[in-house]
Amino acid sequence: MGKSSPSMPPVPNPNELINAQANANRISQFTPYGNLLFGSVGDQGQFVQGRVNEGDQAAAFTQETPFQTQLRAAQEGTGLGLGNISFNRVTGRTVIGQDASGNPIYSDDPDFQNPFRTSPTLSGVASARDTDPTQNLQNFQQNIATDFAQPTGLSTAGLTNLVSDPQDFRSNIEQTLFNRQLGLLQPEFTRQREGLEQNLADRGIPITSDPYNQAVNRLENQQNEQLQRLAQQSTLAAGQESDRLVNQARQSRAQQFAERAAQGEFGLGAQQQAFSQQGQNVQLANLGRQQQVADQLLSNQIANQQRQREIAERTALRGQQFNELSALLGGPQIQQPSFFAPGSVDVTGSYGAQMAAQQNAYNQAMANQRADMGGLFGLAGSLGSAYLLS
Repeated sequence: MGKSSPSMPPVPNPNELINAQANANRISQFTPYGNLLFGSVGDQGQFVQGRVNEGDQAAAFTQETPFQTQLRAAQEGTGLGLGNISFNRVTGRTVIGQDASGNPIYSDDPDFQNPFRTSPTLSGVASARDTDPTQNLQNFQQNIATDFAQPTGLSTAGLTNLVSDPQDFRSNIEQTLFNRQLGLLQPEFTRQREGLEQNLADRGIPITSDPYNQAVNRLENQQNEQLQRLAQQSTLAAGQESDRLVNQARQSRAQQFAERAAQGEFGLGAQQQAFSQQGQNVQLANLGRQQQVADQLLSNQIANQQRQREIAERTALRGQQFNELSALLGGPQIQQPSFFAPGSVDVTGSYGAQMAAQQNAYNQAMANQRADMGGLFGLAGSLGSAYLLS
């Protein structure tokens, strides 16, 4: 009686593999913020914790802690309240209750204007100021007035004349002095002549006689000697007088010239002072203009800074509305529990390894069976050949 052939390894059930794979990778997790449980969906749609069997619908359930439940309820209430406020800010409507079906009942504000649908306006904001700072200002003074009396060279007109011919001037003085003294002596000479003639007549000396002529000649000689002395004295006096008058004229002319020079210097100094004063006036006028320009520029700057502040304030107010709305819409968030991702258990690989081992065992059994059958067939052949040869 021969051996029976080995049976094939059984084919694995896919559903069993899937369930085994799922159950192996569903690890319940427990954290301070909640738990993650695995199971299936029951007949009433409830969560049933446990292994998933064939035909069951797998499910996962996040189990809150009591604190998380209270916190979520509070945050949901807060979020609902903030949402209502945001809804009112945007639409002007207020939720005042619910109807029988649970739908919200609104109260509308007839005077509501949506601030988020209007563009910001600059109404009432001062316009930017770019006034020309040189407007209505006097022009810069670039030139100094030169309508001053122009200084002239010193003139000798009207000054005491100097002696052009000293010799002639001296001769004239000499003649003048001589004639002056002669006018004083001439009467004396006449009296002397008359007295002499009277004396000679009294003495009985005839006019044509020698004694008479001698007496007259002696008188005339005496008078001529006096005239010669007078001429000499006049010459000496004329020299002294001419020197004195020339020196006096020179001194007088020098004094007059010095006075005119002093007057010229005074006039020139006055002109220079007026010129300097005019320059200072021009400088002060230009400085005043520069100050006016600086004041105008500063006024423009202050006005523009005020405008920028007003625009910034309006922008900030409008941005504040958006920020408040964004904060209301964001609201507090519920902290969700964080679960780790467990490593995947390769159940299919394990089943594959088991199937491979079973297949190898089956193949080895089949090989052994074929070997046994081959040995029997060989022995039978040998026996048959021996029988034929005998």
